[in-house]
Amino acid sequence: MLTWMLVTVALAADPAAGKVLYAASCTACHGAAGNGKGPAAVALKPKPTDLTAAAWWVGKTDEQVTVAIRAGRPGTSMAPFTEFSDAEVGDLVAYLRTFAAP
Repeated sequence: MLTWMLVTVALAADPAAGKVLYAASCTACHGAAGNGKGPAAVALKPKPTDLTAAAWWVGKTDEQVTVAIRAGRPGTSMAPFTEFSDAEVGDLVAYLRTFAAP
């Protein structure tokens, strides 16, 4: 039942709304192109994830990406984004997936 609910949420996600959220909250580190080369990236160690790298997306589920957004990534400068609603995170994940397109 849980799987069905996750699929339903993913289908309802709006990448266009996610793009707006990404522009406001993620571009400083990940860059407008998602390549990990935002203006703040020069000062960060380790460097932000290159969301355009196909290898990074291999095997990644929407749930795993959601956890990284919600909880941050320990050992990196990826901070938790707990202020986003579930719908916003779904939209953001849908937009991030557009970076993985061939």
